Amino acid sequence: MSRNVCLVLALILGVAGCASTREKAIKDPEKDPQNQYEKAVISVRYDLEDEALKYLNLALSLDPAHAPSLLLLGNVHFKKGNFNEAAAAFQKYLELRPNDSEAHINLGLTYEKLGMADKSEAEYATALGLDGNPSAAFGLAKLCYEQNKLEPALEHIQKAIEKNVKSAAYYNLQGVILNQMHRYADALPSFQTALILAPDDIYVTINLGIAYINIKEPAKASDLFEKLLPRVRDEELKAKINEYLKFIKDNS
Repeated sequence: MSRNVCLVLALILGVAGCASTREKAIKDPEKDPQNQYEKAVISVRYDLEDEALKYLNLALSLDPAHAPSLLLLGNVHFKKGNFNEAAAAFQKYLELRPNDSEAHINLGLTYEKLGMADKSEAEYATALGLDGNPSAAFGLAKLCYEQNKLEPALEHIQKAIEKNVKSAAYYNLQGVILNQMHRYADALPSFQTALILAPDDIYVTINLGIAYINIKEPAKASDLFEKLLPRVRDEELKAKINEYLKFIKDNS
């Protein structure tokens, strides 16, 4: 009987001990990496990146394997243009969460900024293989286009559009690729769809105007460019649009 009582008492004491530890953790939130991470999230919300870095570094000093902090650290460094630091953070995060396709895409984008096209392509391909992420297909299409690999670029962007029909960027890139392939009539609907999805996008509007020039409908191009000019603030871009208008006038 006395042995049973001892066991019950030991159990009670053990539970009481756990409660005491929990209370201590609650009383000392500064040593909780999640708490520091949440402060960083708030800082990012208010565009206080340097403040966010302070909290994230503290969180990771408390727990070097705190995955949310590593991911946010990569995003903050990317936003600040610290691409080497961003890549290192994303790599560490992916060691913990290798099946996160968005993180692979983020690392791919970072490698692009660092001029590492092969590594970027590998990350996009991994993300695409994990869950067919359309952003990964878009990244691959962009890389192929920049390398003048137009057929694979078109295949990748078509896969992206199959997954997401609401992205103006996807349709715009498809139009750019088709235009580069001299498939001008095919490029036009892509730019038209992109402009429906993003009616205020200056670059999509310019691309649609160029498409009209290429299919020999200069009046439609001229109308687009003339309506666009008052909205453009960038002087170089204004000059480019005026060049197109002059080209149309000289060839009418």
